[in-house]
Amino acid sequence: MTIARRKVLGLFAAAGATTVLAACGGGGSDGYGNAPTRFVWVLNLDPEFTSVDVALGRDRVVSDLRFPDLTPRIEAEFGNYVLGLLDRPSGRALNFSDFIVDDYTPSISVLYRYGNTARLGASPLGIVNYFESSVSLIVDLDDGNGNVQTSVLPFERATAQLSRSPNCRLRLSRASDGGLVYDSGRRARTDAIVVFPADPQTGLVGVVALNYNGTDAVILNWANQL
Repeated sequence: MTIARRKVLGLFAAAGATTVLAACGGGGSDGYGNAPTRFVWVLNLDPEFTSVDVALGRDRVVSDLRFPDLTPRIEAEFGNYVLGLLDRPSGRALNFSDFIVDDYTPSISVLYRYGNTARLGASPLGIVNYFESSVSLIVDLDDGNGNVQTSVLPFERATAQLSRSPNCRLRLSRASDGGLVYDSGRRARTDAIVVFPADPQTGLVGVVALNYNGTDAVILNWANQL
């Protein structure tokens, strides 16, 4: 079909719903003349991009990606693309060249604010700070069993979750003065915890949590309990 020939094979499921993550083997075809593919998602955590159209190459694959939300899964053939993002209300456009789809592509790519511009990063397992370029955060992760993991995360840095307890409580403080800026309350532990600016003006901290593996990807918004 036409879209397949343009290296974008499909768009599945509804935004925010449980989705399926899979990848074909890398290199060459599958023996039937079909190129290998991978499922990818884009997570919009830039508060200045409120309604985004997403394109891979010349093909728009997602319309109206809201903040803070996750695209439906996108199946793309292995290759090198330009990932284009257009914010509908402002008309602001971003183009990320050399968006490579292969066996090593992050399952979830995160759009996040960097000063007056924006960047695209990965959502690693663990905890990652995409909050503000000038702010380092003290991360206290309580596993509910009397163990508290404490780390200092500068902007764009990540750390693993050391405990395997099924529950956790996340507290975030400013490294500059120790002021508490976020408290998740008791939560079911997830694979990834991503910190981001909750709105463009006030500096309120937001957190989304994700579960993803070889077959599933689910996003959860964790409200600030302060």
